[in-house]
Amino acid sequence: MHMTIDHKILYDSEHISRDYASRDYLEHAEKAFLDEYGSLTGSWAMLDMGVGGGRTTKYFAPFVKSYIGADYAPAMIRACRKKYGDGYIFIDADARKMAMFKDCSFDFVLFSYNGIDSFSHRDRISALNEINRVLKTRGVFYFSSHNLDWAGLTDIFRMKNSPSKKKVPGIALRNIRLNLLNKSLDMEQHIEKLRKEKKGHLYDNSLNGKAKVYYITCHEQFSQLTRAGFTEIETYSRSGIKTRDESILNTGGWIYYFCRAKKP
Repeated sequence: MHMTIDHKILYDSEHISRDYASRDYLEHAEKAFLDEYGSLTGSWAMLDMGVGGGRTTKYFAPFVKSYIGADYAPAMIRACRKKYGDGYIFIDADARKMAMFKDCSFDFVLFSYNGIDSFSHRDRISALNEINRVLKTRGVFYFSSHNLDWAGLTDIFRMKNSPSKKKVPGIALRNIRLNLLNKSLDMEQHIEKLRKEKKGHLYDNSLNGKAKVYYITCHEQFSQLTRAGFTEIETYSRSGIKTRDESILNTGGWIYYFCRAKKP
């Protein structure tokens, strides 16, 4: 029985787009980026890819020279236009193929909230190559991705609640469903297998098991970025600490990556 849905179909719904449009905050790592680079953004042309309901718009758009918010889900773009009116440009666009943009169009591309993890492996690589193409030389790419080495990853698949946590009704049934979707009744073993492969998809609790999510090790993400033509790669923990220390990075389920486009 097919139990999952394509990410684009999930995000292109009025219910989900309203939820995303109601979100009004920055992640700690996004704040850390602005603290470090905010004084430089005044001359930047920015592409806010995977803009969703415009969560990041009001925190970035006023401080760059030009701003375009883009998403492949039309419902998200409608939500952004309703939220911001004619104040900013929002367009339907897919990171995997951005033919509407010329080479070297942007100084900065943001792809927040693990948007790149909605793709297959092949499509992920296509997106990285396209983002490099539309960035100017030494243009900045900042994004987050699910951390396959996260210390707490196996906890979200446990059949029982942790004794230290409040009982949550239905958690056992939810986790049984996730185990079945992942075709494994031993998720610790399954996750270790993916870690040896350095990347892979999991049905996790972020979308209630309705779609697969891409997880990747930090080392493998560096390799993907290097092959796509990026350089000067740095990492931030989800708590906003700029560090290469994996013991810090692996305390969070996401890692944020900073890099620059390198041109031939």
